[in-house]
Amino acid sequence: MAKKMIIVESRAKTQSIGKIVGDGYKVRHCLGHIYDLPTKELGIDVRNGFKPNFRVVPGRSKLIKQLQDEAATVDEVILATDPDREGESIAWHLAHLFPNKKTSRMTFNEITSKAIKDALGSLREIDQKLVDAQHARRVLDRLVGYKLSPLLWKILNNSKLSAGRVQSVALRLICEREKEISGFTPEEYWSITGIFARTEHDRESFEASFIGTLKEDIKVSNEEQSNNLIEQLKNCCYKVHDIRKKTERRRALPPFITSSLQQEAARRLNFSASKTMLIAQQLYEGIEIGQEGTIGLITYMRTDSVRVASDAAQESAEYIKSKIGENYLPEKPQIYKSRAGIQDAHEAIRPTSIFREPKSISHYLSRDQQKLYKLIWIRFVASQMAPAVVDVTRYDISGDDNYIFRTTGSVVRFDGYLKVYNFKSSEEAVDENDNKEVEKPLPELDQSEPLDLSELKPEQHFTKPPARYNEASLVRELEERGIGRPSTYVPIIETLKKRGYTSIVKRAFHPTKWGLIVNDLLTLNFPDIVDFNFTARMEEELDGVESGNKNWSKLVEDFYGPFSKELEKAAKTMKYEEKVDEKCPECGADLAVKPGKYGLFLGCSKYPECKFTRPYEVTTEESDGGARGVRVKPEPSDEKCDKCGADMLIRKGKYGKFLACSAYPKCRNIKPISVDVTCPKEGCGGKLVQRRSKKGRTFYGCSNYPKCDFVTWSQPVEGESCPSCGGILVMTKAGGKSLKKCIREGCGKTISMEEQNSAEAES
Repeated sequence: MAKKMIIVESRAKTQSIGKIVGDGYKVRHCLGHIYDLPTKELGIDVRNGFKPNFRVVPGRSKLIKQLQDEAATVDEVILATDPDREGESIAWHLAHLFPNKKTSRMTFNEITSKAIKDALGSLREIDQKLVDAQHARRVLDRLVGYKLSPLLWKILNNSKLSAGRVQSVALRLICEREKEISGFTPEEYWSITGIFARTEHDRESFEASFIGTLKEDIKVSNEEQSNNLIEQLKNCCYKVHDIRKKTERRRALPPFITSSLQQEAARRLNFSASKTMLIAQQLYEGIEIGQEGTIGLITYMRTDSVRVASDAAQESAEYIKSKIGENYLPEKPQIYKSRAGIQDAHEAIRPTSIFREPKSISHYLSRDQQKLYKLIWIRFVASQMAPAVVDVTRYDISGDDNYIFRTTGSVVRFDGYLKVYNFKSSEEAVDENDNKEVEKPLPELDQSEPLDLSELKPEQHFTKPPARYNEASLVRELEERGIGRPSTYVPIIETLKKRGYTSIVKRAFHPTKWGLIVNDLLTLNFPDIVDFNFTARMEEELDGVESGNKNWSKLVEDFYGPFSKELEKAAKTMKYEEKVDEKCPECGADLAVKPGKYGLFLGCSKYPECKFTRPYEVTTEESDGGARGVRVKPEPSDEKCDKCGADMLIRKGKYGKFLACSAYPKCRNIKPISVDVTCPKEGCGGKLVQRRSKKGRTFYGCSNYPKCDFVTWSQPVEGESCPSCGGILVMTKAGGKSLKKCIREGCGKTISMEEQNSAEAES
């Protein structure tokens, strides 16, 4: 009979750990938090040291009884929840279930036989400082959320809104970036590229960029200036003015931490932050790997430390020496420095065994698991390899000993870590599309060697506004500002989406109208809540609680005093009314965006003297796909209403786009949008239109329904007919390939999209 019971958080871990510890232990799960703050009330005694009123999480009572019954038959309960603040808090709550039992705390960074057995040999008591730090964070977040959100509901008549201590700062970043973009004025500039070649040798040509003169750089601002310079440059005599050569040792990036993994998975694999963490959790908790059984493949995935355990570094050295080559081993083990102020409780994210190569276990993993594991494996292997050695050459080319062109090239002398990690990461890249090769060789030139100019290529450019944040760049910005921690990035992003504060367009965050409104109100009325430095300092204060240098209730008290005063003031003065550049059609006063019972609307600023109102409409980017009281502006169409003759507009509804009369509400005519394909039924003459079945499935039917009952489930191809019979082509798939297929009975001709594209490219 088992004499000890180990409690972990997830079901998956029970299987992985159970096989390691054997029959002497019961391994059970608690499914995360068993106690938490109540959902429908504040749950904090602000007059009694901000004491939290924890209650049993709904649905956990039965599980608690089962754990207590199981514990009755063992001598010791070992609490093996996650090795972070939240896991420590869960363990603290679990310990209170067993007042008459010996309890101890077990932590591990990876689920392997060695790690689990080492953890069992070094059990400890619950760390109250970690628990206090988690309680402080929970209480702070609850105070902000439960005190501030109802104020927003009241002011804006929208109970779907919320405010959060860190969430609101992230929203401010997105909104301020949007304001930068909307206020950005592009500036014209020109580049001039010269094509040069040696005069007496192999005539190999190369490009160099115009810099200016020997005395100063020249900014080319317009076409006239560019043309004038070209007239002068093309008549110059050119020679090599200066040669600079150096050898660079380019060191690999450190192994992943939570934020860099999320960034790189977004950039390389197109994974959202939540998807990355979900798959990483699966790899950490354990995968069935043939005869090895269920085993954790990576170390703990919530970490901000780049530290690597000595045994992992030694194993990586053995792998590199035997599998890649002894010359790829660095002279001494690579040691990376974590940024200041991080919690160094866990290692970097790495494979639990570097000898478990991605290709050797790929058939045990799902496609997404395989992609993420390979990314983590490659990054870690590269981080332990020797630096790449690159020879860099820079030539300055002078024209008539006055004008200067410059070119830089590099040649990899020794590839080092690039042998396995031969692309730029998000930490190195200038932007997410930057993936230029390292190597760009130049011809060997001599000092003062004459050169021939064969061509000058002017090119017009315009400065671009800063890019909108995507998930990866938002996480990076939060990390660099010291806002949030590895466990908070995903909840922040998901809350912004869930609350309708942002919409995702081409993987980038666009603030919705509600997001912009909430940000403006919070920035004006609660400057500390959305202040970047203030929020970063709060993170440092929480770290101080964890290290024992700060009392958690005093931290909350220092925050709540000023915050409660701001709440009292805002309750009396905070309001929202945004004037727009439009006049009231009834009285001529300014119109303003206002919150109402049913959401946002446009109303006269002279209310109640003038009671004019109309629905408020936004662009597609500002909409969150169904925000309360926010309509998406319609798009114009070429069609006229067949009932009143007014223009028809393209509007977006629950089931997609449709045509609606612009004279609404006087005319309520609507109809589906047709595709430019004529109904194939003889004598019909109708157009095919997109419709929806009762179950929500899209199909295409004749616009003359019910007179004509033609339908097809496949999307018709516009502007193209069957080359064999002239019938309608529809899109279909077969064998994983996209095809166009004729639906005329007796024909059935198919056209491969790949073949058609190749033929068009050749022509």
